[in-house]
Amino acid sequence: MSEPQAAAAPERLLLPRRLRAPEVVSLVGDIRRRVEAGPLVLDFQDVEEFDSSTLALLSYLRGCHANVSQVNIGGALARAEESFVKRPPAEPLETRPSGGRPVRFFRSVADRFIFRARSLGRFLAMLGDEVYHVGVYLKERKGVYPGETWNQMFFMGYRSFPIVCLLIFLVGVTISITSAEQLRLFGADIYLADLVGIAMLRELVPLMTGVILAGKVGAAVTAELASMTVLEEVDALRTMGVVPEKFLMVPRLLAITLVVPLLVAMADVVGIFGGIVVARVTFGTLPSAFISEMVSVVDWTDFGWGLVKTVVFGWAVVVGSGFKGLTVGRSAEEVGRATTESVVLSITLIIVIDCIFAFVLY
Repeated sequence: MSEPQAAAAPERLLLPRRLRAPEVVSLVGDIRRRVEAGPLVLDFQDVEEFDSSTLALLSYLRGCHANVSQVNIGGALARAEESFVKRPPAEPLETRPSGGRPVRFFRSVADRFIFRARSLGRFLAMLGDEVYHVGVYLKERKGVYPGETWNQMFFMGYRSFPIVCLLIFLVGVTISITSAEQLRLFGADIYLADLVGIAMLRELVPLMTGVILAGKVGAAVTAELASMTVLEEVDALRTMGVVPEKFLMVPRLLAITLVVPLLVAMADVVGIFGGIVVARVTFGTLPSAFISEMVSVVDWTDFGWGLVKTVVFGWAVVVGSGFKGLTVGRSAEEVGRATTESVVLSITLIIVIDCIFAFVLY
């Protein structure tokens, strides 16, 4: 028997001095053809000029071709490979065991509760800051552009006046019509004036005005402040040493405080006028008799508490909208989401505060 033939020695390929992207592209095809014939040794002894494509080639050969070996990798190439190719493996992330469906459900509820609690804490902190900033401004009269307060008063008051009066008039008409049919059954037509006066002054006008401000003013405040946040204008104010929570929010809070009494006064008149119209058409009650009966039951405390409630509602709208606008994410989608959430938050705050007033006053 003849002895087995000795295994053929692997082919050795000496690489050029310059090994950059164009050379690497042509070299890859050459390597594939040579590997089909047998093992291959790449000699990097003469390589001096290289780039990231050379490092990518080394990484590819080490991971994909076991029958291709590399020798004489030294100097700058070895250091570059050590830095960019031979990175330590990333440590696996620590993950909590998923558990069963009940565990995931309660974990989701807990996470949402923690998130809401933290958001509530930030909101209350911002509310305290705004009260402090308004007090400091009223004492020192600096840190806020005065013209912005007038601009906000024009927008929140003059621009809101038509829609507030229209809706309050319709609410007064609706309440009067639905109540008149019930009062007619007991022959208590004149008491419609008492019902309209108390309901409008104490509850409906403040509540409806707050809801209208939440939809009109709250959404606009959030959209404006959120756009400034996304465009990094708020960051620019902080860079200049200006406190955005004071510079942007105090004019809006002063404006809502000043215009709400005027809105409420006009809304009370318009709402009661709606009741007078219904009483005249339905029962033939004279306006003088309607007003005389209403004044005998309603006093200034009803108007005063309604005014106080509406001012508090206005602050809730502005602070809630400003909170959403200044904490928005940096994208157009987040601006839209924050605007929607601000309206929901403002209306929720209004209803909660109204319930608190109901328990305290009644």
